Parts: sequence; C-alpha cells; structure tokens
Amino acid sequence: MATATFERELETLVLEAFAKGARVDGTWEIESEPSTVPNWTIEIHRHSEQAIDETIFNDD
Repeated sequence: MATATFERELETLVLEAFAKGARVDGTWEIESEPSTVPNWTIEIHRHSEQAIDETIFNDD
C-alpha cells in the first residue's frame, strides 16, 4: 500500500511540475538530515513526446 501511494504521489509531482514548465528529466540528489536517514539519487528520463501508459521505475 505504501509503495502504491508513493508511486501515485511521485507521478502527480512529476506531471504537475512538467505542466508548470519545470525541467523534470535529469539526475536529482536528495541529501537527508539527520545522517541516519539515507540519501537518494533519482534519475528521471523522458522517453518520448507521446504520453506513456505506465510509469517506469528503475530499481538499480
């Protein structure tokens, strides 16, 4: 359930940011405080000019 909620919220965030003109493709670094929380690297790749039917997540 938590993963499904995360996927919906992430999709909403990306689509709304794109609609407002933000550049969403690229590599994003998230550094967390405190140091006991993991840091994250997030890669977003634009696949085409057309809409994609499903969200693709890279687990690498």
